[in-house]
Amino acid sequence: MKKNFLTIGALILAFSSFAQTPYVLSGTSYTQDFDNIGSGMPLGWRVDSLVNPNAGLGNDAISKFSATASTWGNTGRGFKNLASADGLLATASTQDQNNSTDRVLGLRQVSAAGWDDKDSLISASFQIANTSGLTNFNLEFKIQSLNVGAKRYNNWIVQYGLGSNPNTFTTVTTNPAVITLDSNFTNTLVTVNFGSNLDNQNQSVWIRIMPSDTSQGTGNRPHVGIDDFKLSWTGIAVNNKPQILTLTPPDNATGVSAATSSLSIDFDKTIAIGSGNITIYNITDASNQVIAAANAVPSGMSVTIPGVSLIAGKDYAVQFDSTCFKSGAYNSYGIYNNTEWNFQTGPAVNPAQTSLNETFTGCLSPNLGSFIQKSVTGAQTWKCSKYGNTDTSAVYMNGYANGATNDNEDWLISPNLDMSAMANPYLSFWSKKRFSGNNTKEVFISNDYSGDVATATWNNLSVDFSNLDTIYSAFNNININNYKATPFYIAFKYESSAAGSADEWSIDDVVITDGPSSIKSFEQEGIIIKVLGQVTEQLPLYIETVQASQFEISIMDIFGNKIYNGNYKIAQGKNKLAINLNHLSNGLYIVNIKNDKQSASLKFNKL
Repeated sequence: MKKNFLTIGALILAFSSFAQTPYVLSGTSYTQDFDNIGSGMPLGWRVDSLVNPNAGLGNDAISKFSATASTWGNTGRGFKNLASADGLLATASTQDQNNSTDRVLGLRQVSAAGWDDKDSLISASFQIANTSGLTNFNLEFKIQSLNVGAKRYNNWIVQYGLGSNPNTFTTVTTNPAVITLDSNFTNTLVTVNFGSNLDNQNQSVWIRIMPSDTSQGTGNRPHVGIDDFKLSWTGIAVNNKPQILTLTPPDNATGVSAATSSLSIDFDKTIAIGSGNITIYNITDASNQVIAAANAVPSGMSVTIPGVSLIAGKDYAVQFDSTCFKSGAYNSYGIYNNTEWNFQTGPAVNPAQTSLNETFTGCLSPNLGSFIQKSVTGAQTWKCSKYGNTDTSAVYMNGYANGATNDNEDWLISPNLDMSAMANPYLSFWSKKRFSGNNTKEVFISNDYSGDVATATWNNLSVDFSNLDTIYSAFNNININNYKATPFYIAFKYESSAAGSADEWSIDDVVITDGPSSIKSFEQEGIIIKVLGQVTEQLPLYIETVQASQFEISIMDIFGNKIYNGNYKIAQGKNKLAINLNHLSNGLYIVNIKNDKQSASLKFNKL
C-alpha cells in the first residue's frame, strides 16, 4: 500500500522535512518540547487557519509558519518560533528572548481580512499514524499567554479526531476545565485523560489545541505558546518498518549546489536495496530524471542515490517507491508527492565584478541597482529612495511602520566582488539618517557568503555611525585590503527592536577605489569632487564648493602625464559637469581640480 514515509518515535525529535506527516508512535510515550522549532515544524504537527471547532480540519497554514525566532511583543499574525515562558519574566528583553534555547510553538491571529477570513480561529494539531494495540492515553502540555499587551481574551480547548481527514472533532475535558488566555503572563500546565477514546485505532488519530471562540474585548489578541507536549499510553508501540531519519539535501533546502551529483537517506535500521524507481522532478521545467533503485548504494543505515543531474536555479522534488528500500522483510514507506522531499538549487553564479561604483541610478524596488536585500526578520525591507546624495536615487531602510517600531534585521548586499587586481582597495560611500532611533547600523564584509546571511562569516568593518547626520556625509577610505585575495561581498546591516526606536538609514554612491580617495573635507579645503556613475565616453563629475570660482581641471595618466586640461567657472554649491573622454583609452586616470586656494583630486577607471 502506498504511504508517506514516517520517522521513529520515542523521545526523538524530527523537524522541518517531515512537517504534516503522521507520526508513528514508538515505546510508551512521546515528548515534544519544540526547542528545535527553528529548524521547522516537528514531524506529525500541523497548523491551520479558518478552523471550526464543530467541524473537521481547517485550512492548512504551514505557509504561514516561520521558523525564524520572533518575540512576544511582535503583533504580526501567524505561527511562530517564540521563547518559552519557562525561566523568563513578562518583562524579558528581546535579547533575552532571542538567547533562550527553550522554545515554544507560537500562535497568533489578528483582525485583518485577507488571512483566510477576518478573525478566523486557528489551531495546532498532532497527527498519529495509528494506536493499534495501545490504550489509556493521557496528555499533558503547557499553554502560555506571552504578551501582556494583549487586551483581548479567549478560551482554549483540546479535541480529538479520527481518520486521515476527520469530518468532526470531539472536545474533551481538561484540567483546568477552563483555559483562558489574555493579557496576564501565564504558563499553565494542562492535563487530559482521553479514557478509551483513542484506544486501539487502526487509523490516524488527531489531537487538536485551539480556541473555542473568537477573541473577546478590544485591543491586541493573545500571543499563545504551546510547550512540553507529552503523550503517554499503556502498551509498547513497535514499528518494524525502516523509518527515515534524515534526507540530504534536506526538505525545503535552498541554495543547493547544482554540482550535487548524489542524494542520500539515513534510516533507523540497516537497509538493503529492493526494486522500483527514484524520480527526481524538475518542477520548474516540468521534466524528470528516473533512477532505478538497483543503482542506489546501501551502507549500513544509509543509502546513496548516485547519478543525479541538477540545474542551477530550479525547484526539485524527489519521490520513490515503497519497494525501493527495505530492512529484512519490511519495506520502508515511499514518497508519492512533491511536498515530502523538495529543494531548490542555487542560482547560476555570475562572474565576480572587478569594480564597484554603485549610484543606484534608476533604482526601482525591489531592484536595488547591483545590490540585493535580504530580510531575516520583519516586514520592512531595503527600498529605493528619491533622495540621493547628488541626485534622486539612493536606497534606505526604516524599521518604523504603521505607528510603531518593529523587530527587523535587514541586509543590503553587494554583488560578488573580485578586487584581487587592485593594489590596495578602499571602500567609500555616502550615508544619512532621518528621524531619531537607537537601532543598529553596521557594515560587514564576507568571503564565504552564498545566499544565506546566517551561515556566512561576516567581518565587521567597524564603521562609526554615531555622528550620522540628517544630510549626506562621506564615509571614505575603509581599507578592505585584507579581504581582496578571494571574491567578497559588502553588506549594510540594519537592526531594530520593537522595544526600542528606529530611524531611517540611507546609503548612496558606494564605490571601491584602488588606493584611498583624495576627497578632502569641506572644513579643510571647501571643495568636494566625486565621479557620478561609470566612466565611459564622458567623465561625469560632481563638484561642490563653498564659493564660486574659476577652476583648472586636469586629467593625468598613472605615469603623471597630463593628457587633458581645461578651465571652468564653478558656481557656489553643488554642480555637475561632464568632460568628453572619447579620445582616451580604457584604464586608470587621476582628475585634479584646483584654483589658487582650493584643490582636490581622485582616481577613476575609464571603461
